[in-house]
Amino acid sequence: MNKLSYVIKNTFINMRRNPLLVVATVLAVLVSSFLVFTTLSGRAVVENNTSRWQNGVHVVIFLDDRVTTTAHKQLQESLESYPEVRMVDYFSKDEAAEEFKILFKDQPELVQEVDFDILPSSLRVNLNNPSDYTLIIERMEGNPAVKEIRASGEAIERLLSLTNTLVLAATVFAILIAFAAFILIINTLRLTAFAKRKEIKVMKLIGASSTYIRLPFMFEAIFESLLGTSIAVGLGWGFIQYSKDSVVAESIFDITISDTYLINLTLGLILTSIIFGFFASYVGIRKALNE
Repeated sequence: MNKLSYVIKNTFINMRRNPLLVVATVLAVLVSSFLVFTTLSGRAVVENNTSRWQNGVHVVIFLDDRVTTTAHKQLQESLESYPEVRMVDYFSKDEAAEEFKILFKDQPELVQEVDFDILPSSLRVNLNNPSDYTLIIERMEGNPAVKEIRASGEAIERLLSLTNTLVLAATVFAILIAFAAFILIINTLRLTAFAKRKEIKVMKLIGASSTYIRLPFMFEAIFESLLGTSIAVGLGWGFIQYSKDSVVAESIFDITISDTYLINLTLGLILTSIIFGFFASYVGIRKALNE
């Protein structure tokens, strides 16, 4: 019990010696951890929405009303025979009008002014592999029953590419800040060890082990790392909850992340912060113990 009391007491004494460096270290760890948490959470949101979109409509083929419904039916049967196609749904002009009214229900003036006769019927195509949308477009080009073709596959690919780029950039930035925090912890511990160099020598002379001498420094580094990470995770959870009620969540993205994913991410960051603090303390105090 006396040993534990000594370690805890000296941990906070050490932190009081360099308060500005301690604050700077906590802030650096906080920013780095927050970047990692929000970046990985954001990627999960994009992947969830991408999966949802990929299970939806990939290609919309607007039909030319000047062509007979028999030609429309033959085109649908032709699409359904393709191995890349999972499902084809026919949307009549009436169904297109109802869909338009639902989509723009918050703009009654627009709904009243639209001539629904100009809305074309369409075929909504769901593919086994969304990346095959180009094959469908190539096969449909020049078909007299086709008025226009629109595909979501290209937009999905661009979104995933942009997300991967942002994840990479944020990861690099987070690593740089984490490295800065690592250097700050090392310098803080070295300054503290230099101020206590006589005390450390006396403890070594009376037989104190290197592990016992190292413990207050190790606890300090781990505490600073854990404190910064805990604040970052709390801010990350709060940011996600706020985003769920935002305009973006209501209109474009479904901000849904499973609690299991967030808990695993939180535990992973906490474990990483402990290892981070332990390694930083080992490097920071090694020179003082070897003198």
